[in-house]
Amino acid sequence: MRNRTIFSIILVFIFIISVSATSSAREITVDDGSGADFRSIQEAVNNSVTGDIIVVMPGIYTENVRVDVKGLTIRSESNNGDAQVKPLNESKSTFLITANSTTISGLNITGAGKMHHKNAIFAYGKMNNVTGNNIENGSIFLGSYMPDNLKIIFHGDMNNVTGNNIENGSIILGSEISGNLIAENKISNGEGIHISCCGRNNTVLGNTISNCSTGIYAYDQAVEIRNNRIANCNYGIRLSFVSSGIDNNTILNCDVGIHLGDGCLGAEIINNTIMSSAECGIVDQYNEGGKRIYNNYFNNTVNVRFGAGRENTWNNSLTRGTNIAGSPYIGGNFWAKPDGTGFSQICVDLDRNGIGDLPYKIYEDPYNVYEDEFDYLPLVSMSSLQNSVTPTANFTASVTNGPAPLVVKFTDLSKNAVVWNWDFDGDGISDSKKQNPVYAYKTSGNYTVNLTASNGINTSSKLVNITVGKRVSSTWPFVYITNNGAFSVIDTATGIVITSVKVGSGSKGVAVVPNGKTAYVTNYQDGNVSVIDTSTNTVTDTVKVGDNPSEVAVSPDGKKVYVVNENSNTTSVIDTATNTVTATVPVGSGPKGVAFTPDGKKVYVTNYGSFFSPSNTTVSVIDTATNAVTATVPVGIWSCGVAVAPDGKTAYVAKIYDNTVSVIDTATNAVIATVDVDNSPHEVVVNPTGTKVYVAGGNGFVSVIDTSTRKVVTTMNVEGSPEEIAITPNGKKVYVVTKGDYGNNYSNNISIIDTSSDTISATVNIEISPGGLAIIPDPESVLPVASFSGNVSGGFTPLSVQFTDSSENATEWNWDFGDGAASNEHNPAHTYLSPGNYTACLIVNNPDGTDSRFTTITVLESSSGVDNDSSGGSSHGSGG
Repeated sequence: MRNRTIFSIILVFIFIISVSATSSAREITVDDGSGADFRSIQEAVNNSVTGDIIVVMPGIYTENVRVDVKGLTIRSESNNGDAQVKPLNESKSTFLITANSTTISGLNITGAGKMHHKNAIFAYGKMNNVTGNNIENGSIFLGSYMPDNLKIIFHGDMNNVTGNNIENGSIILGSEISGNLIAENKISNGEGIHISCCGRNNTVLGNTISNCSTGIYAYDQAVEIRNNRIANCNYGIRLSFVSSGIDNNTILNCDVGIHLGDGCLGAEIINNTIMSSAECGIVDQYNEGGKRIYNNYFNNTVNVRFGAGRENTWNNSLTRGTNIAGSPYIGGNFWAKPDGTGFSQICVDLDRNGIGDLPYKIYEDPYNVYEDEFDYLPLVSMSSLQNSVTPTANFTASVTNGPAPLVVKFTDLSKNAVVWNWDFDGDGISDSKKQNPVYAYKTSGNYTVNLTASNGINTSSKLVNITVGKRVSSTWPFVYITNNGAFSVIDTATGIVITSVKVGSGSKGVAVVPNGKTAYVTNYQDGNVSVIDTSTNTVTDTVKVGDNPSEVAVSPDGKKVYVVNENSNTTSVIDTATNTVTATVPVGSGPKGVAFTPDGKKVYVTNYGSFFSPSNTTVSVIDTATNAVTATVPVGIWSCGVAVAPDGKTAYVAKIYDNTVSVIDTATNAVIATVDVDNSPHEVVVNPTGTKVYVAGGNGFVSVIDTSTRKVVTTMNVEGSPEEIAITPNGKKVYVVTKGDYGNNYSNNISIIDTSSDTISATVNIEISPGGLAIIPDPESVLPVASFSGNVSGGFTPLSVQFTDSSENATEWNWDFGDGAASNEHNPAHTYLSPGNYTACLIVNNPDGTDSRFTTITVLESSSGVDNDSSGGSSHGSGG
């Protein structure tokens, strides 16, 4: 009973306090002249209590106002903007709201020009209302604040910003701000509405935004964007890591209507009108999939530009109801173009239900890697004229004559067409249904190209003749390049992607077996290797290897593939006959590069180490007969690419950290020289004669090392960031693929180096972002095959050996007898004067390529009583 009495007393006390507080609330006037309660708004705030209404008379008030009393209303008397508030201190917000439940309305407020966002109003209180104000040269900022003497953070949550007119400013929601309503504001010539990360339940509704850098931007937010009208902005709506709804917005005359960054899985884009975008209606560079996009009205020259990626849904199930184009069913989207040639403006609709009779291909992957995406229920015009539209087939060819192989890029110029069928060789069989295909004519002849264009009921055709002459060069102009998830064939003359194969995620290294029939591609993120039949460009097998496989090398005989696994610290050995892993070899930390010796007996693996353990940088030497590491060579810090000379005597290792190339003696597995090169050398190749080494550096340079002097003789600027380097079998050209950067619009190039002069003979922009690089063997080339024998394989000094060449398809012979002597004769004789084990090497050449073979000559010390003319056995070249 006593407790109940105490509780009743407390309730009465609270009631008395609340009545007292309410009864004390009053209307206070402010005038910059006289006759009011106060001369400044700040004076009025300082003398107010919860619930007071501060009425600001017409005039100009130059002050910075801090509102720290809960529940105040500060409004103009007339609500027509004749009460102007300007900051006294341009480095502080004009209004700083630290209290909750404040209302600011009807004022004309100028932002603080020296602040980053030129804050007119900064609020970190909750449940405030900012409504009906005119903001000039400033922003409304809802943020957070942590006082110096407290550990709690105050967030500007659950505020209403409505009906304001903002000129040369913006509305900004800071990090972790939630539950706010941004509605019915007019914003022009500023930054639009900007919503920072990590909040939730914010709503952007019914705003009118024009001439801003971005209409509405949101990052990592749960936000609803509805019924807004956006015009003449760089971006209409721009989102990253946002999966909420974009509904019933109108976006006009922007560069990009809607731009989706990464992390926008599950976003719903419904009932929007996007028209007259200068670049594109809707862009999704990363295209991580999972989006539902339907009942939108697109009318732009380019309506969609999505990156290759996962599947999205472009139509709802067919539902009765008025769609955005006024037809009786809701299904997909209306696809128009300003010139009247959009799919929805010309596609046949025989049953007159407002749904096209053909699916609309949203975009086609130009490289045949990812699945094309379709709107299966596209909205169309219900005009009866649409069914009588007659298409007109028309196209251009990038070239119509030239020597084989001739790569032709076809560009469709047809009118009123939604379906395309191409016959490239005149055999009556459709070769492609893409709108703008590419075709490579590999043999000479006269070909007739036939395009048949249709709108689904009516057709039209056009013929063009292509004349392909005989080959005038033995150089095959195609290379393999990996990019994100694809393996592509590139024409190095034009940079055109001929075709691509979908492989695994993060495709990286690529290597081709000597006969050119099979290629192996490492998939860094998937931990496997794709096996590709190069004749059909199809993946025939997938081999599981270690974690994060990067580089790959094929043995000279084509029987083995070695793959380095960066995060497993291993090298996987694949048998090419069965495409199975036959061995896993532990190597050093972070293996990065891999290369065979020409005889196939050893593999050199560079171990990059780690950022925290650079001392672990080594080169592991693997014996391919036993798959055991037989030597570990310390080389310095952060070794990357590796290549072995054609004679097998030296290996070259590029080291990113100290800008050098280490030269390893493969007989002793010791570093015998260190060559200074340009910054951050990544990859390295040796020319077929072993006279020069080409080193690609991370800062856009290729250095050329003379192997005899071990000095850099020239450096070429290839710009960008070199990803990989390769040399043709005949040694006449070096290809370097580079990624660009912001300064050159992210362009990706192949730089072609003429090795006769070591100058860049051409730079070709390619259509994809490069990763790995491999030369495609020329199917018509006749490569030399080195072979020789010696009349003896050993004996006492002086030892005379007659070498007899038995090579095939060779036009040049280069002999290295292993003791410093050399010869260009076809069948030379040589006398060894000192005892020792000598590696005799024959390198043969022809215009198409180079090959090499080795043998060991054993010379013994001469002794008295021994017939020095006698020697043991014959010798046969081996290796390579």
